Amino acid sequence: LYNYGLGLALGDQGDTNAVVHLESGRRRLPVGEIELHFSSPDFPWPLDQFDQFLAADKFRVRGISVRNRASGMGTPLIAVRKLDPELRYQGAVPATVFLRVTNTLAEVASGQAAAALELYYPFNQTQITVGAAPVPLETDITAPSAYILNQSFVWRLQRLQFFSPELGLRSQVLMSQPYRPGRVPVVFVHGTFSSPIWWAEMVNTLNADPVLRERCQIWLFLYRSSNPVMLSASELRAELTATVQKLDPAGKDAALQQMVVIGHSQGGVLTKLTATDTGDHLWRALSDKPLEETDFTEAQRALVRSLLFLKPLPFVTRVVYISTPHRGSYMAGALVRTLVHKLVSLPEAMFKQSTDFILQSKDVKLPVKFRGKMPTSVDGQSTGSPFLSKLADLPVAPTVKAHSIIAIKGEDHPPAGGDGVVKYTSAHLDGVESEFIVNCGHSCQDQPPTIEEVRRILHEHLKTVPAPGTLPLR
Repeated sequence: LYNYGLGLALGDQGDTNAVVHLESGRRRLPVGEIELHFSSPDFPWPLDQFDQFLAADKFRVRGISVRNRASGMGTPLIAVRKLDPELRYQGAVPATVFLRVTNTLAEVASGQAAAALELYYPFNQTQITVGAAPVPLETDITAPSAYILNQSFVWRLQRLQFFSPELGLRSQVLMSQPYRPGRVPVVFVHGTFSSPIWWAEMVNTLNADPVLRERCQIWLFLYRSSNPVMLSASELRAELTATVQKLDPAGKDAALQQMVVIGHSQGGVLTKLTATDTGDHLWRALSDKPLEETDFTEAQRALVRSLLFLKPLPFVTRVVYISTPHRGSYMAGALVRTLVHKLVSLPEAMFKQSTDFILQSKDVKLPVKFRGKMPTSVDGQSTGSPFLSKLADLPVAPTVKAHSIIAIKGEDHPPAGGDGVVKYTSAHLDGVESEFIVNCGHSCQDQPPTIEEVRRILHEHLKTVPAPGTLPLR
């Protein structure tokens, strides 16, 4: 197997017979026979959704710093899904198979024995009862993630999503685990020319924390990272709202109303737009005329409102910005923007929708460098962006707590320095709950100090959220 990008891969340890057949039937042993009865009492998916089950111990993991394995009874598996025609890769989840034998050796030798072959999902159950005693299950929750990341398409995806978004995947929330009521959603939003794979190290480390694994559910937002920033923000807000509504239409799950959104780089800007009342400030960055007095149709005004007149999402209560260019990136200069415009292919439908009535309107006052052309996300993150300067000065909602993680390379200290893409003075925001400096370049989301700060913030957040089955905090 191959080693892509970050080196996240599986390698065969030498035994190529890694496939495990989970079937009922009679099995011959070196001495005697046994009748197996297979069941999946705690596995949350229909088995026909899976292509095969692999023994996790037959593989080694490279590129992820910690392999989350726990000793116990049973055999950890990689449950490999069938190819998803929309996502274009095979998903994988952890599982553990346990053989429960209640017969004596004499009964096995006589061929009269029967046993239960049971399949479990480690995120739901980490121990079982044998006789009257609780026994831990052996688990490996890292190997399935490495299996996914060993597929070439997941590494090509970030290029497709940026350079040819019409050939990539639609913007969507990817759930790494099945929904379980009572768990707080932690949503990771990647940056420009990136994809959810860049959260692999952080997600793997956070999943090793038993408290976070039990009380949180991790979601990943995938989007076309060259699209205009406000369009991507609109898609993030819409996808989060639709996901919460689908999972809990009656609004009974209090944990879903305590969402944490964590964004890196451009993803941090999108994150802020989930938690900020923009009023008409963003529109005022474009026009001196009230929206109602423009020559737009009512349908066009409605579209502008959905993109620029934003209210905080009621279920987002904490946000974390990582290496976020709140006041623009000094790497998004004229040369870079020109190259991006030559290389990026934005969908024609999107161009028509935005340019025809916004960019060409006499009521819209854009800087000269942005006029007459569809702005990419790189335009939107330049230091001359009319939106960022307004957004940076807007606070998050009073019900939301915000945190900043800022990378600085070399020996500089605030307010000097930057991460090679974003200066400290751009990433800094007044009024946040905490500001943490990590000595690193821009892509710091896989660094131990960054991960530990996120872990600290999540533990702090959980102190304010009643655990399932407890009384609300007062």
